[in-house]
Amino acid sequence: MEKISQMKVLNRNLDIQLSPATILKVNNYSKVDGVHNKLSPSTLKKSQTEIVFQLKDSDKTLPLSVHNLQLPLYNEQEVDIISANEFIIGFVDIKKEEYYYLTNDFYKAAGMKFFDMLTWFAGIMGTIVILSIVKNMYAPVYAITMLTLTWTLNIILKEVFNRKIESSIDKRMQAFSLF
Repeated sequence: MEKISQMKVLNRNLDIQLSPATILKVNNYSKVDGVHNKLSPSTLKKSQTEIVFQLKDSDKTLPLSVHNLQLPLYNEQEVDIISANEFIIGFVDIKKEEYYYLTNDFYKAAGMKFFDMLTWFAGIMGTIVILSIVKNMYAPVYAITMLTLTWTLNIILKEVFNRKIESSIDKRMQAFSLF
């Protein structure tokens, strides 16, 4: 396992690492009317891909399911797994010297669920305060508005943090020489 870099995101350390691996098995499935159908990669649009990585250092296998992504994966492919804080976020195709992300939820990889819970806690507390202070027929409307604003703020914060983390990882990966 090779450490590429360590970066700070909102006072949290995010360790980016590369681990050499081989893809043992790739299965692509599409869910149609509640039934999984095996597809060829050429017809794959929205699907589930099951990948089994085998680490070269320890021969440990890592199964992973990826949803709704088209990935250039095949059996026995040599890759480097990109991980952030022990969370697999992507892989580097050694032959093509290109990297691909397996997730867009970098927020989770950085361990920022605390901010998610804090946002919801503030929104729920605001809703309770509104319901206890406002004693007219518009109180439910204000409460629903507060919860909607909380939900919107939560989505915006996650998207901003995800883009910030992704751009930082992109800069580190582009600066990193594969060979």
